[in-house]
Amino acid sequence: MTLTTPAPAPVPSSSHHRRGCGDAAPAIRQHWGTPVAFATLDPAGLLTPSAARISAEGPAMETVPPGEMIADLDAVAAQFHLSFDELVAAHHPDLAPPISGVAIEVHIWRHGHHLPPAAHPADLIAWWVLHSAPTPAPSDSGAIALADPRTGSPFAPLPGRPWGRHLLIRPIPGAHVAVPGWLTTSVTPLAPGQHVLVAVASTIR
Repeated sequence: MTLTTPAPAPVPSSSHHRRGCGDAAPAIRQHWGTPVAFATLDPAGLLTPSAARISAEGPAMETVPPGEMIADLDAVAAQFHLSFDELVAAHHPDLAPPISGVAIEVHIWRHGHHLPPAAHPADLIAWWVLHSAPTPAPSDSGAIALADPRTGSPFAPLPGRPWGRHLLIRPIPGAHVAVPGWLTTSVTPLAPGQHVLVAVASTIR
């Protein structure tokens, strides 16, 4: 199930009107010459009791209704909008068209889940790790891997050639990243006993 939201009114980054999110303003950094939005957003107070009851038992990848796991969907949607707006502001207008809405899915990833590298059809895409347990022995287990597919990636090992080098976002609760959809993204295989609850958002024109 996908939650589709229109562009919301501005929401303050920290006040009694927000249940969580910590410092809601993402930092924009350049990777391979491409703007990427990073933030650590505390999901405490945004989740339902069902989120704490997720176990490592179940299908390798499960899509669940957003309302089953997220108690404050408006706050989560507003955060994704904010991150996308910051990313758009850092882009040339032709690379990031105006956003009319955001589609949000909530996934549970478990042992056996992985995704091969692929671009996304949306202009912008973002992930927010809402819950993860336990900490796996391989530090990159379940990580979101980002790569630049442009020509030049075969020369990535050479000094000064960053294209093709993966940027790993480890599945630590609160980890949040937003990127252009044309970047190649993948998910590294999850270790046995590991599970991750993640909200995935994409833009709608």
